[in-house]
Amino acid sequence: MPPWIDGTIHAGPLKLHYYRTGGGKPPVVINHGAGDDGLCFTHVAKLLEADYELIMPDARGHGKSGSGKQDYSTASRVEDLYALIEALKLDHPVVGGHSLGADSSMGLAAAYPGVARGIFLEDPPIILPGEKFTLNNEKGEQTIRGADIGKMMARYMRLFKLMPPFLGERLARKASPTYPDDEIKPWTASKRRVSLDFLNSMEKMGIGFAEPLEVIKKITVPTLLFIGDRESMSIVSRETAEQATRLNPLIRVVHLAGASHDIRRTRFEGYLAALKQFLAEMYP
Repeated sequence: MPPWIDGTIHAGPLKLHYYRTGGGKPPVVINHGAGDDGLCFTHVAKLLEADYELIMPDARGHGKSGSGKQDYSTASRVEDLYALIEALKLDHPVVGGHSLGADSSMGLAAAYPGVARGIFLEDPPIILPGEKFTLNNEKGEQTIRGADIGKMMARYMRLFKLMPPFLGERLARKASPTYPDDEIKPWTASKRRVSLDFLNSMEKMGIGFAEPLEVIKKITVPTLLFIGDRESMSIVSRETAEQATRLNPLIRVVHLAGASHDIRRTRFEGYLAALKQFLAEMYP
């Protein structure tokens, strides 16, 4: 880990851990996805910390934060995020994240207008009723219901949690040979730290996501939405993204062709360029 600040705050009874690059620069709060933790944004933070102060919390049930005790709902994660911003006295930060963290960022912008000056969302869990996904693997083409995505991911993470570190890193490198070390190592380490309580909740689909389109309608700040391709297992379809922009003209969509659900990991240059441009607009 780089020489960053390693701290905790309390969100009600919950201990919430965070990493912070420091330096008193314009603040950017980045929220990780399900099963990851704050250090999974190490690669991004290293390339942004010269101009911005990055704050990377571990969500409840992840990393060094306390357990959510079967409560991982959008509403609770939003309160955690708001408590972090208040405790650290962050002045109108840009807030964003990946997947679960994007959901928290959307929820914060909707529930607390004016706290964030802008938000960025990397493939948030905007799954419309009845949506299905096509997965290509050694078993051939499989159709998966949107409701089953969480179960599949939780079982996959559980396998990595139980593996010896060297084996987890070896398998991760084989699956993703283009990823740099500062993506692979934090990712595999995060699977060892994620709580079984969270994985059990995820496997039972007990996370309690808010209804995404209703949340989108309430967002009042500029929003950057990253999407990939459904055939690569990105969650947000182009049709869903178009519907989101019709509901809220503050949303700008960046489609990175060929990107999977892990957009920044599979199309990093395009992701970083768009994010830098957005941050420059938010902090002119």
